[in-house]
Amino acid sequence: MLRKKRMERVSVCIGNYSTIRFETTDSIDHTLFRVSTLSEIQDDSRIEYLKIEDTVVQTQKEKDGRGCIHSYFEDIFIGIQTLSEIISDFFSVPIYRLSVTGDRNINDPRRAINWIMNRQETIAECSYHSKETSEEDLTYFLDTLRVTKSLDVFVKTSENFQYSFKYPMNLDYLHVQGRPYPWLTINNLIETNPRYSWMVETNFTSEDMRMLLILWILGWNPNLQTLEFRLKNLDLQTILNGVPAIYRETPEDLSYKWSDGEEEPRYFDYFFEIRNVNGAVASIVADNGPNEFFSLYVWPDRNGQQYPLERIV
Repeated sequence: MLRKKRMERVSVCIGNYSTIRFETTDSIDHTLFRVSTLSEIQDDSRIEYLKIEDTVVQTQKEKDGRGCIHSYFEDIFIGIQTLSEIISDFFSVPIYRLSVTGDRNINDPRRAINWIMNRQETIAECSYHSKETSEEDLTYFLDTLRVTKSLDVFVKTSENFQYSFKYPMNLDYLHVQGRPYPWLTINNLIETNPRYSWMVETNFTSEDMRMLLILWILGWNPNLQTLEFRLKNLDLQTILNGVPAIYRETPEDLSYKWSDGEEEPRYFDYFFEIRNVNGAVASIVADNGPNEFFSLYVWPDRNGQQYPLERIV
């Protein structure tokens, strides 16, 4: 079964729904294994024994023909670790994405991150979602993690939690959600240099956004494409204070495609135009008020659409 696939990426999810997925050269995502505990085997189930190298696994194959194999272990983590390492070695590709989700008694973030970072130097994408975790676990997880492309964190933190990343990054995507107290700072953005970042809940102020714009104008993060942050109280006058921005309007809505994962692009017909020292052009889209979004779109967009000078007044 494995030899029929042209493997490019292996993704591992450890949590309430533990799976090993892979993406083939045709960009189709497949679930190869779902890993469950032995206690989840149904009494009337037909169990087969699959030998992979020196490991014998109790399995069931899905009846819908998609090819997913349900495998059962006494310890879900051991099952995920064993099977994903076999698949990764078989195709000579590193594990591309690690997702740690669910309750702490299921995912144990320290165990997961220690395993993946001892196995390989870096991981391209990582997500950590948990409602039941400690700030010590979160700090250990982030300290140990060496991620190169995408970081997604959704955990519960206290009002006083702070963190500083231990090494500089140039991420493609950054999303951090701390509830009920957001903890990401402007310094964290500078440390991670995200190409795309979108957050609904932040502690960012209008002064923070002003500082970010000035840094970008002076050359910070030349790969920046899109920022979308909701502020508790957005004040355009503060944001644009000292920023060389030009107000623009368009007779028709401009469209801006910022992510492959979004079906609909962003639309706007008024904005502030800014340029940085490298000649890049960006649009600031924002309105005064509580819980309003501050958006920065750098041209060209995800689809390569250029800044439409001829339509702007």
